[in-house]
Amino acid sequence: MPVPFGLPQPHPGFEISIATRGMSQGLSQTDGIQIIPRAFVRIGPIQLGGQWRNVSNPAANGVAAFFARVSRRAGGTQIDLGAAYRIRTGTGAHPDSRAWEFSLGARTILGKTALRLSVEYSPREFEHGPALYIEGGATFGVGRATSVSVNLGRRESEGGPDYTSFNAGITRIVRQRLSLDARYYETDRSALGARYRGRIILAARLAF
Repeated sequence: MPVPFGLPQPHPGFEISIATRGMSQGLSQTDGIQIIPRAFVRIGPIQLGGQWRNVSNPAANGVAAFFARVSRRAGGTQIDLGAAYRIRTGTGAHPDSRAWEFSLGARTILGKTALRLSVEYSPREFEHGPALYIEGGATFGVGRATSVSVNLGRRESEGGPDYTSFNAGITRIVRQRLSLDARYYETDRSALGARYRGRIILAARLAF
């Protein structure tokens, strides 16, 4: 089909991720399995889409997000800029059910090692104030379809505890579209409760 105005051909996609427990910014989000369906379309360097994830929270049963992302290369580094409008579901008309999040990511490959840095900032994290999460890590290829990775993060927020997070795991790509991941998560604030304690998470992602 011809594309108007000389735009690149759009490429739609769909992914579904399933994990034994939902994790975000190093913290547990669910008491059990988390499922994340995600639909998007790529138009050249731009990606537009939406997703939803279930959460175990007295204030909501899930979080939907509508996002836009642009990717560019600068030398040997890929730069990603993104914005997401997040909406808590199952909250009725609660005034703190919506929040913006802006992100910056950089990734470079050195032989069999990939180095990455990501920054996520929310001017108002739902009922809390501004929140910033910075994470850096390295991924090491140990075969054609297997890699191991380690990541270290730091979150600081107004109205919530500050903490340092860590995770390490192994990822295996099965038949191109399916990836499996086993990962250990930990924070330095385990005394704050179950969300902050160490745990092993098994996850799978299927892409169409």
